[in-house]
Amino acid sequence: MIEELPPLQPLRIPAGWLVEYNDLREADASPRSIEAAWLREDLLQLKHPRAGLLLDVGWYGDAESGEFAVYVQDGDFHGRCLHEFRSRDRLSVVAEVERLLRSY
Repeated sequence: MIEELPPLQPLRIPAGWLVEYNDLREADASPRSIEAAWLREDLLQLKHPRAGLLLDVGWYGDAESGEFAVYVQDGDFHGRCLHEFRSRDRLSVVAEVERLLRSY
């Protein structure tokens, strides 16, 4: 039997941002979610071509000590890191992502 994934996390994405990929789920970190392999480094990536920005969200670490990380970078992954935010709390990450999307 195939286990059903939690639904995608709803996000408010302003005009100008392009979704490269989105696998950020509406579920909190737990040992089970880590084992399910949907909580991983590549969760959400957005680009703002006109502003030349990249916003990236991922999970780093295991269920016990891991956390979400949000990065805003100039251009792409090789560009200067303009902002970094880390938290184990998914709703804090969502609030920070939406705040960043509005502010740039």
